[in-house]
Amino acid sequence: MNNKIKIALGLIAGGALIYLGRKIKNRESKSETFTGEDGNTYKKDEMYFTSDGKVYKNGKLLHFKTPENNEDVVPKTNVTSETLPKNYDAKPKNVEYHHKGVRHH
Repeated sequence: MNNKIKIALGLIAGGALIYLGRKIKNRESKSETFTGEDGNTYKKDEMYFTSDGKVYKNGKLLHFKTPENNEDVVPKTNVTSETLPKNYDAKPKNVEYHHKGVRHH
């Protein structure tokens, strides 16, 4: 074969390999993004809140079960002033201050 033909076929084959490699790389690195109602873009499986308090994931509205409010249940409060610690009344006792240079006896 002629050397010119070999060089031409080598350049064509090399160019085709580079083209296919870049095409595969771009396909793998492409991540799915979703545009929210606020115009921001979000990645796949990322949850986001809108200004009206709705939750979205992958561009779909999520619904959460919320517990019912039992208003007949009164919260139990056993906190009195006797049970709270009185740290504000604590005063340091038997405090010995070190003079400069005398640290350990």
